[in-house]
Amino acid sequence: MTGMPATDTAVQPPSPSRRSSLHEKRGDLLFAALLSSLLFAYAGFILAVILADVSWLSRPAEVGKPRAITAVLATPDLFDQVKAAFLLSFATSFITSILAMGVAIPSAYALSRYRLPFKAAIDTIIDLPIVIPPLLAGISLLIFFNQSSLGLAVEEWWRRNLGDGDLGIVYSRVGIIVAQFFIASAFCIRAVKAAIDQVNPRFEAVARSLGCGPVRAFWKVTLPLARTGLVAGWIMTWTRAMGEFAPIMVLAGARFDTAVLPVTAFLNLSGGDLEVSVAITVLMILLATGTLLLFKRLGGKGYIW
Repeated sequence: MTGMPATDTAVQPPSPSRRSSLHEKRGDLLFAALLSSLLFAYAGFILAVILADVSWLSRPAEVGKPRAITAVLATPDLFDQVKAAFLLSFATSFITSILAMGVAIPSAYALSRYRLPFKAAIDTIIDLPIVIPPLLAGISLLIFFNQSSLGLAVEEWWRRNLGDGDLGIVYSRVGIIVAQFFIASAFCIRAVKAAIDQVNPRFEAVARSLGCGPVRAFWKVTLPLARTGLVAGWIMTWTRAMGEFAPIMVLAGARFDTAVLPVTAFLNLSGGDLEVSVAITVLMILLATGTLLLFKRLGGKGYIW
């Protein structure tokens, strides 16, 4: 009787190439886990800071005192103060965003399409309001309108023709718009340029070959194709102007008649009214979150440059 041939049932060790592949996968997973953990940790830190405001505002009432949010909503003076600051912030930032778009659209188009002399220098100058500290921007604006001959001429012209005779741009509500415009316009140009950069110049070339002039091609081709990005840029510009603080406080003054929401929060914090400050903080966080979600929903780029 012949025996059956023996079969080798031992598990074959993985080949060197397979071991190398498994080692690379484990390394990739470990590296991704490390980077992701840092990302989640930072996102969690931001969320914890924001939730601390909400938690403090809705904290249980102390004996003989209302809740923090109730103290703001139920006190007519406090509520009227927040309401007036919100309306002033909304109006001035809306005007600023419209003015910024009026400057940003042609400026961004020129930066995107033309080979300008000293283009790198101009591009850097436009970025300066973004990178310099906001307080220093406010001081520079104040020096310009109070000390320089050009600024004094503008201030005097405004006081005589558009002001009330006593107030010009400095320490007035017009100063709020000027301070917002100085900072927000740089953001607006970057956002609009990102939208125009996504429009293929060939579309304009085709329109020009069919008889369109440069203005008509710009108006009928480029702007409609970049419309969604332009709207997203306008929304972010409005939000940026809405949250401006230091330049406004320096140029327009830290007074309640020129107090936008951030300045109102600062004045109440300085006076010990923490409830109003935190209520304004939560309100502005909600506004910023809503506008940021809308910006991303419209396809706006998540970067400035």
